[in-house]
Amino acid sequence: MLFHADVAVRQLNKHGEELCGDHVNITRTADDTFIVLSDGLGSGVKANILAILTTKIASSMCRKGIAMEDVVATITETLPVCRQRKIAYSTLHLIHLQADGQAKIVEFDCPQTFLCRDGVVIPVPTEEKEIAGRLVREGSLRLVENDLLVAVSDGVIHAGIGGLLNLGWGWEGIAEQLRQIMLQPAPCAREVSQSLISCCEGYYTGKPGDDSTVVAVRLHPPRCLTLMAGPPQDRRADSRVVWRLLSQTGKKAIAGGTTARIVSRITGRELRVLGVYEDPQIPPTGKLDGVDLVTEGLLTLNAVGERLLSEEGLRASRKRDGATLLAQELLQADRITILAGKALNEAHAQALHLPFQVHLKSQVLQRLAGQLEALGKAVVLEWF
Repeated sequence: MLFHADVAVRQLNKHGEELCGDHVNITRTADDTFIVLSDGLGSGVKANILAILTTKIASSMCRKGIAMEDVVATITETLPVCRQRKIAYSTLHLIHLQADGQAKIVEFDCPQTFLCRDGVVIPVPTEEKEIAGRLVREGSLRLVENDLLVAVSDGVIHAGIGGLLNLGWGWEGIAEQLRQIMLQPAPCAREVSQSLISCCEGYYTGKPGDDSTVVAVRLHPPRCLTLMAGPPQDRRADSRVVWRLLSQTGKKAIAGGTTARIVSRITGRELRVLGVYEDPQIPPTGKLDGVDLVTEGLLTLNAVGERLLSEEGLRASRKRDGATLLAQELLQADRITILAGKALNEAHAQALHLPFQVHLKSQVLQRLAGQLEALGKAVVLEWF
């Protein structure tokens, strides 16, 4: 079975600092997910720069397929050591997840990774090895569905130290909180990370004494969605694109009245337009057998991008207009394929004499794809 890695990150800045001294970089390829967490020494601008430098170097090397041992060696050789404290200027916590569930963990000067499985929380088993003169912990394991990995920075471990908790929250304290969270029915990565960071902030009594980061990763079968937006440029391709849409696994959506009519004509299925305006600014939705959602085109797609700007608000929204419904479907999906037609809408007269790349539909769909990728989605944008 192939899995999707659902990744959620929550952070707290050290009290009084505008920048977080921790940084997380998530890189996805067709089959792999690389997560790099770095904690820069100290706080503020200097720590932020060091952490970003570490994550960018590591993520770039991982994306190019460079062996993790070489990635660690490059980082440890590149980053200097503090003369006074004799520790590295930034930490490195690297998680490599493959679609088949195989995982590799690298920990350098950072807390151990939490593995949550069937309500049991243990450290990911690792072995110490020396790379470029530094001690590094490495571990590998095969993950199964609903396994949860959690990585935290030192700020979470030390939460409450000298205050509510004399010795700080500690690894075991966080593990106990995770056990309580896992009593809930299948909490997602977002819920786990938010719960932990809220507890962390509570132990700091609202004034974090250190930058704090929680990264939660949960494996589940990929949730797929295919969106057909606009007719193909060549009408002879109509049938091919329609059957491509209908043969895809997962949910299916259509954006555009002309597009929906093409699907109706080719499949012989009745298209019904619901005349109710749930939002006066958004055209009504439609119904078509075999398709989960039918909306209007450009106006709705543009509004979808606006809805996605507020992830939490979108999740909580109970609106039933086409833009909200489509945005919620996209937010719930992990892998999204957009079948985008190049046919021009005559109503967009102002764009008729411009290159295709600057047409409104092209701009809206490319911006939407970028937003979805920023939310951790695997997006494929195909033009026809």
